[in-house]
Amino acid sequence: MPVIVMKLGKEPIWPDLAERIERGEVYYLSKDAPPIQIGALQGGMTSGKPSVAIRIDLPDGKTVVVETSWALFHAAAAALRGKFGEPT
Repeated sequence: MPVIVMKLGKEPIWPDLAERIERGEVYYLSKDAPPIQIGALQGGMTSGKPSVAIRIDLPDGKTVVVETSWALFHAAAAALRGKFGEPT
């Protein structure tokens, strides 16, 4: 199961991508991005605990699905709330 690595510091958050962006190896989707789909899987973990799956459809027709535990996803949301407060 993937871990979640939070980048809450200064920008750029992924300096290692700079050269790959220049070479066209990175899809950067924002304004015209397809919807990010999030699904909850009630017993998705081996332990039987819930997991969260995130789906992103890429412009080339490929799809990325990544799954993590609900506990890690929740902790990531809590870290963002701690850094930026409640969204307005």
